[in-house]
Amino acid sequence: MQIVNILADLNISYTFSHSTHLVICLLDLVLLFYFAWQGFKHKQNRVTFLAFTQIVLYGAFLYLSPRFQGVDLLSDELSKIMYFVINIVGGSIVLYALTYINSEPFEKAKKFSFIAILIFFLGVMNLIVTANNIELFFFLFELTTLCSYLLIRYREDDVAIENALRALWMNQVGGVAILLALITSVVYYNTIYFDQLLEVLDPHFLLPVVFLVIAAYVKGASFPFHNWLLGAMVAPTPVSAILHSATMVKIAPFIVLKLSPSFSPLLSTTIAMFGAFVFVGASLMALNRDFFKEILGLSTIALLSLMISLAALGSEQAREAALILLVFHAISKALLFLQAGILEKIYHLKNISEIDTLTNRAPRTLFFILIGFASLTLPPFGAFVSKFLAIEALTKSMLKTPVEVFVLLSLIIGSVLLVILYFKIITKLLSTRAFTQASKEKLPLLYKISSNILFTALVLGVFLLNFLSTLEVLIPLVLIFLIPVLLKRMDFKDAPRVKEYNCGEKGVFEVGMFNYTLNKKYLKSMIYLSVVFMAWHLVVGVL
Repeated sequence: MQIVNILADLNISYTFSHSTHLVICLLDLVLLFYFAWQGFKHKQNRVTFLAFTQIVLYGAFLYLSPRFQGVDLLSDELSKIMYFVINIVGGSIVLYALTYINSEPFEKAKKFSFIAILIFFLGVMNLIVTANNIELFFFLFELTTLCSYLLIRYREDDVAIENALRALWMNQVGGVAILLALITSVVYYNTIYFDQLLEVLDPHFLLPVVFLVIAAYVKGASFPFHNWLLGAMVAPTPVSAILHSATMVKIAPFIVLKLSPSFSPLLSTTIAMFGAFVFVGASLMALNRDFFKEILGLSTIALLSLMISLAALGSEQAREAALILLVFHAISKALLFLQAGILEKIYHLKNISEIDTLTNRAPRTLFFILIGFASLTLPPFGAFVSKFLAIEALTKSMLKTPVEVFVLLSLIIGSVLLVILYFKIITKLLSTRAFTQASKEKLPLLYKISSNILFTALVLGVFLLNFLSTLEVLIPLVLIFLIPVLLKRMDFKDAPRVKEYNCGEKGVFEVGMFNYTLNKKYLKSMIYLSVVFMAWHLVVGVL
């Protein structure tokens, strides 16, 4: 990818001193005891239990492991791509947050702390994608858990605290998984470094890798851990944006991409099938929702699972498809979440059933929402290109490995469901109630700048891909940009605004929207099946 070429000279290789390792160890224990205290304070037994479980496992790891020699921080092509996502997308969200947080009814110190945590979050993410030491990776993983906990509970009401605690205990499950990976890596392979582990792994014993993949599922909010990410929507919108696009959840495909060269055929098949299963399940669930940010959240879970599935397949083309989807999904979802925040703060709209007057009231916001959904669906944007590459890769190899037929069918079905979802929302967005007066949209400067940065990144990214010819890029771009212009010009001034037999009364015009109820039995079945998949991962790790 061109992004790697741009960052080609950015090479990091650094080994910490022994005293630095001791400081990290001490901070790790302090962090775990803080989690235990939060659980005790709020009477959340799961939080307390998981925190003390981690303390015991971490103590066991420190007892078992001698002082290892290796590189603690190491950059590679994958981490360089992540730097782009974290800093460009995350930086845009922080710019947006500078204005957004001013509208919150809190004192200045609390607002400053909010921005500080966001910036600290981005710093931790830059380190975690560079960490070669799995112990350091665990510490940074727990720091992301801390940041998400503090940000989700920012408003300090009962709902915020409840959802923050749910996110805390679920993410601690990932911490337990990493510690189990550390212990098994030390006992069986005598190393705590990613590069060394990948070199000496026995394909008949992949338990350390399996535990790390389970930690990825937790951070990626795959079933059955999806509720922590959906609950995070109670936080201010910049939190949702930064969790879904630039930080946290992107750890999931990152870990799988990093570890995929070590997968056995059976483990690769298991992860790919599970990712495909969650992709379809989450896409189906998204069709059932009305809350705009929740729809964005479920589609994020779906597409993260697709990235994981493609990354696990192992072929170069599938890996490239996962990387392209990772980058463009981050930009598109950040852009969409920023607009969701604008709708909430300025227009007091949260549900898609309510947002049918934006053509006249908020043309700029509407334009960016349309571009955000188009970039996830249509050519020439990266999400379309990645799915095209994925289909091509799967059709080439499905005769050799029939399980890839399941992944291919899931990719097609899930993509169709998401297209239906996006067009359902767009249809509602473009509808206009009769007699709605047009008004000039006035947005704060940083709202405009952050949205324009992401929009520019989307468009420039199409040209940096070098996948389509210039003509193949320009034609769909012109058509996509032309549609909002045409709609704006079509005022329907000559259309009758009263019914034929009325005495001058204004006619009522509303656009309906289809919905359906997903049976709770199906939801429970999907969750139970995902738990079975998780257990099967562990079996595969020791077969």
